[in-house]
Amino acid sequence: MIGRWLPGAAGAALVLFACAGPPPDGTTEARGEIAGEPLTPAVDARYLTHLLFAAVDGTAFIGSFDQTAEGEDLRLDYDVRLVDGDAWQPLVLTRDTMPVARAAWRLLPTPAMAVRVGDAGQIVSLLFSEPEGEDIDAVRLIAGEEVSVWTGPTGQRESLGIAALEMSDRAVPGILFFRRAARALSIPVAVTDGQTFVFADSLGNGLVVHAGTIGQPAVAHTWLHGVDAAWGDVTLEPPDPGGTGGSASAWRFEISGTTVRGSFRPLPDEDPGDGTLIRMEAIVYVGTEVLDFNGFAATLPSP
Repeated sequence: MIGRWLPGAAGAALVLFACAGPPPDGTTEARGEIAGEPLTPAVDARYLTHLLFAAVDGTAFIGSFDQTAEGEDLRLDYDVRLVDGDAWQPLVLTRDTMPVARAAWRLLPTPAMAVRVGDAGQIVSLLFSEPEGEDIDAVRLIAGEEVSVWTGPTGQRESLGIAALEMSDRAVPGILFFRRAARALSIPVAVTDGQTFVFADSLGNGLVVHAGTIGQPAVAHTWLHGVDAAWGDVTLEPPDPGGTGGSASAWRFEISGTTVRGSFRPLPDEDPGDGTLIRMEAIVYVGTEVLDFNGFAATLPSP
């Protein structure tokens, strides 16, 4: 193991309820209610789960699952998107209110999404039916082995793992970044939205970089040649705001005390839009080795 983690100081801002691990429940892959009697949580809270998948061929997936338990109600706001070609396409766009579940943090099935969980409550797979009006076949996200699990600077549970997207008659391997965080509604939001970069290459390597925010420096997690590492001393330089493309549009990063450095930039034909979801390519140097990655940048909100 190489690397070091420098925790942030904002952990007290969030009260987390699910990070210690959920109770066992068996598995399910139904589009109805997950088994269990509804129980009202003792604390009203907002729970956010994010799943970010990147493959070297440019295939990408992002799932944002926003759940708020207040009183006897559970409000859902799910936004799941896939890019397999030129543009992001929606798989699930759901807003709903239902009686609060006994595990308000757990992902719930929708008419367009089935959820399979393991014995410890972990996500095993998500199955998406063909979206109405969209030229997309059924899609399944399969979460494989977690290669690294850690607690983020504000206390959220995060992990990096091997995964695959099954589409039509093919399966695309890649890297899956997982984050789950929560906040009691009585506690004000103390951290701002942050930009996260997720990349994968053809050798099965993965890279996650969290851009720094006020009071929080940039951090990185690497999965290189079968070795995982967490890094807290990361220099991340944003693009030159006065640039006109080329090298001026690239983010540059360097991990202090190592030979790991590189840059990433939007794909040549990518429209950055509002900047919340941008497909990117990266070049990473590990000593004299040069690795080519594909992935994307996403702006992830705090709960």
